[in-house]
Order: sequence, then structure tokens, then C-alpha cells
Amino acid sequence: MATTASFLPLATKEASSENSSSFYDYDYLDEVDFMLCRKDTVLSFGKVFLPVFYSLIFVLGLGGNLLLLVVLLRYVPRRRMAEVYLLNLAISNFLFVVTLPFWGISVAWHWVFGSFLCKMVSTLYTINFYSGIFFISCMSLDKYLEIVHTQPHHRLRTRAKSLLLVAVVWAMALAVSIPDMVFVQMHEHPKGVWNCYADFSGHRTTWKLFLRFQQNLLGFLLPLLAMIFFYSRIGCVLVRLRPLGRGRALRIAAALVVAFFVLWFPYNLTLFLHSLLDLQAFGNCKVSQHLDYALQVTESIAFLHCCFTPILYAFSSCRFRQYLKALLATVLRWHLAPGTSQASPSNCSESSRLTGQEEMTSMNDLGARQANNGEGGIVKHHSLGGVDGIQLDFHSMCSRPESQ
Repeated sequence: MATTASFLPLATKEASSENSSSFYDYDYLDEVDFMLCRKDTVLSFGKVFLPVFYSLIFVLGLGGNLLLLVVLLRYVPRRRMAEVYLLNLAISNFLFVVTLPFWGISVAWHWVFGSFLCKMVSTLYTINFYSGIFFISCMSLDKYLEIVHTQPHHRLRTRAKSLLLVAVVWAMALAVSIPDMVFVQMHEHPKGVWNCYADFSGHRTTWKLFLRFQQNLLGFLLPLLAMIFFYSRIGCVLVRLRPLGRGRALRIAAALVVAFFVLWFPYNLTLFLHSLLDLQAFGNCKVSQHLDYALQVTESIAFLHCCFTPILYAFSSCRFRQYLKALLATVLRWHLAPGTSQASPSNCSESSRLTGQEEMTSMNDLGARQANNGEGGIVKHHSLGGVDGIQLDFHSMCSRPESQ
């Protein structure tokens, strides 16, 4: 998390405020090509831009993820694994945005929350920074197994194994946050001005390079490659079997991959260029200043994932839109009859059961078509209740309660 460094005179040793996830800094002074590089303008820009942007993300992310949590907890009677991953993603993003006001105040002023919150907020930030990305990958994997591998009882899609995967994701995110638990602490400079960042002592550059590489690999490259693989395989199945709604499903799949790339690529590219700058592979003071500006802007853009990604996944499901309408109808009292508002949950449950039955029929048909296609037979459209083909909903298709 970007925080301001203390304003230091030219003759003093530099002190930096580190990012709790990637551990970069916006130093007031920086040694580039053996010259002192002043960054007054970078700090002045950050003191205005970052608190404003963090506040915007906090408001949007808090509202969107709270709404998602209410809908999932109130109107989803049986937790399918797609909803379990989405629920954990919403929890992760909610906890992530809760840390942003602390960093916004720290950037605009200084760290005023004490030593315990310094370490706790930094750790919470990193855990949910990574877990949010990991759960997006889990949702891609689950959708891949749903559509590409259509066996009724796929060995990788049992409920126990899926819940184990959820536990593994949180454990991995916790493990990645260990440097925050160990190294992050409060520092006073000058007197009365406190900052919260990691102190790596004599191994500062080595740790910064390692943690940036970790962010590039675990936080971007591997999840992106996984999404490209899973959704490309899904796309191949949809193109081959030609179910009804294929175009919408392909557009949603493409949108999910593009959204992840657009939000995260600029930030990770800037981190990579910062690492090259630390290794003195290129650059001068002006380049260092430009990269600091770019890092503040691209980081803030990347943080928008906690506002838009859960909504993008949720609204790809017709079932979720039905639940949302039921919630809005209850809250706004749109029902004309007195007893209608109390009947809303049961109506929604009934709609869920009907949707599940339709999905089971569609899934059996899709599996039969894939099996016939695999045996070299001619794939034909089947008539389901007078409707030719398969009614396809990308997020909620292929759901089978028995496979959970």
C-alpha cells in the first residue's frame, strides 16, 4: 500500500514507506545513477490522488460486496460450489476494501492507528489481496469442470474436495502474508510522524525483488494463464456443441478474461519495470519519477477489481438476477398483497428448484452430445420440452445438485 515517506533534508539517510503487498516505496530521495533524486512532486500528487481514489473504491466496493453477500446468504437455499466460491470472493473483497481507509489516512497525514493495527491491517490487506485473485481462478476451474467434464459425479467436483480447495486458498493467502506479520512495524521519522511499513534491514532490495516477483507470478501470470486455458476449453465445447445462448456465454467468458487483464496488467508491468530499475538495468531520476506516478495510478486501477469483478461474475447468472429482484422487492415493498413479501423467499426457493431441474436436463443433454461427439457420431440438436437445443446460462448452466 502506497504511503508517504517522511520529508527528509538532502543530507540525511533516506527512509521509505513500503507497500504491504509489493513493498515498493515512493522515497522523498532516491539514489539513481549515483545521484540524489528528489520526489517532492510525486509525494504531493500521492497525498491528493490516493486518498480520493481509495475513498471511491471503499464506497463502491463496500456497497457492491455487501449487496452480493446479502443476496447469497439470504436467497441461496442450497450452497452450490459456484456460489460458495463467489461468497468467499465477496468476503475477501469486503475485507480488502475495509483496509483502504487506513492507508488513505496514512497517505494524507501519517499512521495514527498504533502498532497493533499497523501489523494487522497490513496482514489483512495482503491476505485478501491474494485470496481474491485465487478465488477468481477457482471459479474458472469450477466452470471448466462443469462444462468441459460433464460426468455426473466428477471426482474433482465433490463438495468435500471443493471446500478443501477453499481452505487451501485461504491457507495460501495466509502464508503469502507472513512477511507482513514478521517485518511490518511502525517507524517514527521525524519525531511525532509515524509510518507503517516493512523493515528488511540490510536485505531490503532482495526482499523487494522477491515480493514483486511473487506478485507478478502468483497475483497475475499464473491466474491469467489458468483463466485463458479454462475459458478457451469452455469456448471450444460451446462452439462444437452449439447450445442455445452460446454467443452470450462466449462473450461473458471473454469479458471475464479481458477484465482481469485490463485491471491487473498495467500494475504488474509497472512493478516489473521497478524491479529492473532497482537492478540498475536502465533508468535515471526522471524515469524513476515517472514509474512512481505510474505505480500509484495503476495500483488504484487494479484495486477496482474488488468493485467490478464480483458484480461481473454475479450478473452473468440469471439465477442471481432473480435473487436480486426478490431482495429489492422486499426492501422497497413493491408487493401489493400484504402476504407477498413473506412469500418471497419461498418463491425464490421454488424458482431455484425449477432452475436446477432445467439445468440438470440441459446438462444431461450436453453430456450426451459430448459423448456422442467423442465416439465419432453426428451431434444433433435434441428437443427439450418443445425447445430445440439447450437453454444456456453461462454462470448457472450445468449445475447438478448430486455433483456437489
